[in-house]
Amino acid sequence: MTRPQRPAGFTLIELMVAMALMMILTGSVVFIFIQAQKIFTTVNARVEVYQYARYAFDQMERDLANVVRTSDMEFFDDQPPPGGRPGRYDPGEEIPITGARDNPSIYNHSLTMRQPEDYTGVDGQRYRHDSLYFKSVTVAGGQTSAALIEYALADIDRERPRLVKRLWRVTGVDATTPTRPKFQINGSPGNTAQPITQDLCLYTIDARFELFVRNRRLPQVGQFYETQQLVAPPRMVPGNRFPFEPIRNDWQPPDFMIQTYYDHRHEQTSFEPDMGIFDPNENRLFRTRLNFSFPMLREGDKIYMWGGHMPIPREYTIDSFRRPDGTPWLPTDTPESMRIKFKEPPPDWPQSLPPTQPFETLWDCSWVPPAIRVTLRIKDAKSLQTRSVQRVFKVLTN
Repeated sequence: MTRPQRPAGFTLIELMVAMALMMILTGSVVFIFIQAQKIFTTVNARVEVYQYARYAFDQMERDLANVVRTSDMEFFDDQPPPGGRPGRYDPGEEIPITGARDNPSIYNHSLTMRQPEDYTGVDGQRYRHDSLYFKSVTVAGGQTSAALIEYALADIDRERPRLVKRLWRVTGVDATTPTRPKFQINGSPGNTAQPITQDLCLYTIDARFELFVRNRRLPQVGQFYETQQLVAPPRMVPGNRFPFEPIRNDWQPPDFMIQTYYDHRHEQTSFEPDMGIFDPNENRLFRTRLNFSFPMLREGDKIYMWGGHMPIPREYTIDSFRRPDGTPWLPTDTPESMRIKFKEPPPDWPQSLPPTQPFETLWDCSWVPPAIRVTLRIKDAKSLQTRSVQRVFKVLTN
């Protein structure tokens, strides 16, 4: 007798086990897919941030490498004598460029770094919005020319601010007044010219600029300083001295602005200008009334002099730093004992001036930092990633 065969098929238990295994497998695949998608999105956002930073830093590298060393950075309408010095800026000649972030009445003589009070973002957090303003040689409109360049944050009242590059350059001259021709900047008269504005780095929420500063009158090495630190040096060096004399603040706290520029008005607490002096009792070497040590200058730098007993305005080139007796000055000497010997001979002594009386003159000069450090905080387009990026740019002018 044969036993009847069981119909082919799966039992309920087998089906339940199979379904459980399928659910586990499907869940694993979905989990892996979701994680892979999250990783892809995160990596893509990070790459996007670094792409923004790379584009900005490549632009900055070209501009900052060619910073122009000057004491007359901005455009000005030159007045003929006796009202002005040909080829040099004089008060009243400034062109109020529309779009400059500082007060148009402030003439920026040289590279300018600004540190305004921190702003509050839409997220309620405090962020920096430093700016850098300088003269450089750049390419604009297919032509290579000197231009004024500003890096600054725009749209800080919006969810996604951006770092922009503003550019001004001379594109023509109005010769209808031959004695004082008017510049055309970006194709318009100087007092109405708008800057050319380019997006430098999208979604930048924080921008910080620092200058590398070294006091050449002291043996210590230099370091990077923010604007506020340059106005108020943060620490003392051996010998209970500041690392350098505080640099004049051209704004009012809590906003800070410095120019890499020295002149006879550098001492803000003094009522009298710090006149330059050629002293006949010190081998006619140059110093100032307050024995300013010109901490950032070195051999080969230039100091422009005019007024006082100076018969003709003239630029002098630093040959060496000396003691009052004419012997070489050393970094171990006190900065107050430093005198300057120029490559050019001292000015002729006026007949009206006794030969033992010091020769006084007004003066100015500029310096360029060896390097600039830029730190940016950037978001991606979807605000998934916020990254801090930093780069140091060497200034080839040095």
